[in-house]
Amino acid sequence: MPIIKIKRGLSANIPGLTLEAGELALATDTGKVWVGTGSGKVMVNPDAAAAETAAKLATARTISLTGDASGSVSFDGSANAPIAVVLANTGVAAGTYTKATVDAKGRVTAASQMTAADVPNLTLAKITDAGTVASKDTGTAAGNVPILGVGGKLPDSVLPALAISDTFVVATQAAMLALTAEVGDIAIRTDLNKTYILRVAGASTLANWQEILAPTGAVSSVAGRTGAVTLTATDVGLGSVGNYGVATQAEAEAGTSAVKYMTPQRTAQAIDAQIAVIDGGTF
Repeated sequence: MPIIKIKRGLSANIPGLTLEAGELALATDTGKVWVGTGSGKVMVNPDAAAAETAAKLATARTISLTGDASGSVSFDGSANAPIAVVLANTGVAAGTYTKATVDAKGRVTAASQMTAADVPNLTLAKITDAGTVASKDTGTAAGNVPILGVGGKLPDSVLPALAISDTFVVATQAAMLALTAEVGDIAIRTDLNKTYILRVAGASTLANWQEILAPTGAVSSVAGRTGAVTLTATDVGLGSVGNYGVATQAEAEAGTSAVKYMTPQRTAQAIDAQIAVIDGGTF
């Protein structure tokens, strides 16, 4: 029967022992067995029961996080060991932004505020508070919104320029035609006592001036006089009649020479009576 030989010795000598492939070595103080592999040796009966029932690691280990988060904890297996995670900064300052750029992992890599160029073109139908004017075109046609001209004024094509009528007092036709007048201005001619209004542009043309006719009344003159008239006896054909007469018509018919001074009213009555006698009777 073949004999299998096993080297024997203390476990402290095992590290310096050289074994051939398949050759065994027994540590007499621990009962551990090693077998040669040709290039080294391995233990064939480790004490597995002790590892399965160990309360903690013989040497504590540090567990660390790297990359986009950092944190670490020492762990020996005797208790739970939470790790406080610190996220890495993205390079974007803290704040409120309306635009953000993110990478494939959802991390913000850039941020900024929106500008007018970021707003897309919208149709008026999508704007609820634009008002009715927003739907109108600009221009001078009906329904258009006019554009203000220089100085913030409406152009003449939208609203013709307005002129305030002036009144000029002139003594001659030449002075009237030399006026710097606009349509609607009035010229008062003191030489003619007439008033003219400029009806069309061109104050230097006489035909452009229209005489303003004064209203006429039923009486244009009294006894051949015009203006403020004060009648005299001559105006009514009584220039040779004196301020005296007879007391009564009977006396005048009798040819009496008694003449009495009378009031103007009585004088007029006496004149009427005198006329009646001359005509041959009373009215």
